[in-house]
Amino acid sequence: MNAIEVHNLNKSYDGKIKALNNINFSVQEGSIVGFLGPNGSGKTTTVRILNGILLPTGGEAYILGKNIVKDSKDIHRLSGVMTESASCYENLTANENLLFFGRMHGMEERLIKKRSLDLLERLELKEAGNKKVKEFSTGMRKRICLAIALIHNPKVLFLDEPTSGLDPENAQNVTKLIKDMAFENKSTVFMCTHQLKYAEDICTQYTFINQGRILGSGNFDELSKAKKIKDHIMIRGENIPSINGFKKLPSVGKLKGSIYKKEIEGDEETSNILKIIIENGGKIYEAKRERCSLEELYFIYVRGDKIE
Repeated sequence: MNAIEVHNLNKSYDGKIKALNNINFSVQEGSIVGFLGPNGSGKTTTVRILNGILLPTGGEAYILGKNIVKDSKDIHRLSGVMTESASCYENLTANENLLFFGRMHGMEERLIKKRSLDLLERLELKEAGNKKVKEFSTGMRKRICLAIALIHNPKVLFLDEPTSGLDPENAQNVTKLIKDMAFENKSTVFMCTHQLKYAEDICTQYTFINQGRILGSGNFDELSKAKKIKDHIMIRGENIPSINGFKKLPSVGKLKGSIYKKEIEGDEETSNILKIIIENGGKIYEAKRERCSLEELYFIYVRGDKIE
């Protein structure tokens, strides 16, 4: 079953400004999805509609089969949300905040305490459980807000820039927790971020949006194939025989040999190229296969950059 399904979703303001224009996409259960686009592209509007904060002007959307308008209460029970500006009660301790929000979700106190202990430990906040949030650093506040979003073990988690403001170690802990949750509980993570390298490292699926329109949705290979993007092989060597499609590039620094680049279809072609070079007396000092990065793919979709 798809965790999220969006069909011809529209959102207009004042009957004129179209924030979303007939968008369609689906998200497989258990996926970690990067919802990517520039500022003002419609990301926040989409997330608010999926969370039941905004009503769509037209179209339909479903979270785990629940209609976002008709079944909004059920969706709130199934979902967790952490926005970039998320906050909690500063005059309560971390434990008191988790207890409060756990009760809001109808959880038993015994279960809340057990879940709180686990989350605080995994987010490196165990020693701060009895401190008031107003004493927390920016990074600690970010992590307690994530713990609050996770307290009821949601099946779908909406995140907005989950690692912004965190140091590398805590960003790593947050990333591990998100991955573990998706794997252990088959939970789905729907994440908005401008950090494309981070999205490339953690996400299993991507959806590109710009000016209220979906430009592409799927895993990396599906999105690359749709734009006819191929991998390249880069070879540094000498006496390289003439092979159809090979381009000789300018040498870099004092490295021995020349550098050649060629588009390839897959593993079989890579193997054949190396075999031809060796059989014809060529010398290979370095060979590596390069694929398009998520950043390059993003700009191909969003900005229309050309493939080189």
